[in-house]
Amino acid sequence: MRAGDQPLLAAQHLHEARRHRGTRFRWIVATTAAELAIKEALLRMEPKFAPLLLEMPSPPLGRLYSSVLEAVSGERSPFLRAIQKGVEIRNRLVHRPSEPDPDPQDAADYVSDVDGALRHLRRLCRRHNPEIRMEELHRIVQWDHPGAA
Repeated sequence: MRAGDQPLLAAQHLHEARRHRGTRFRWIVATTAAELAIKEALLRMEPKFAPLLLEMPSPPLGRLYSSVLEAVSGERSPFLRAIQKGVEIRNRLVHRPSEPDPDPQDAADYVSDVDGALRHLRRLCRRHNPEIRMEELHRIVQWDHPGAA
């Protein structure tokens, strides 16, 4: 693994979501993974956000995956709508005990969407990391000019 290209801790939470048999808990844990992932990614790209992301009440995930991510990386998440819908369902599951469990296929699709969101965030982190950009630039220069070292 290249320097500065560490996996997101949120991936472990997503793995736990996949392991759950019950769709209720699969959904809740996947949403936790989505929340942790965006915070991790934003902190990697802009460490000055630490007090806001770690010391204050959490901003809505929809905002983090849209305007905040765009301000930091230049892109919104292509999984924004899935995350927003997932948060709404997660909140109903957590705050309404009588809420029916999600359909197994819907839960599997949601976990897949969160996985896609995490992959997108990792790409943005790699692109934003100056060490990795220099490694990639060096590789491109060597490819364009085989004698260059």
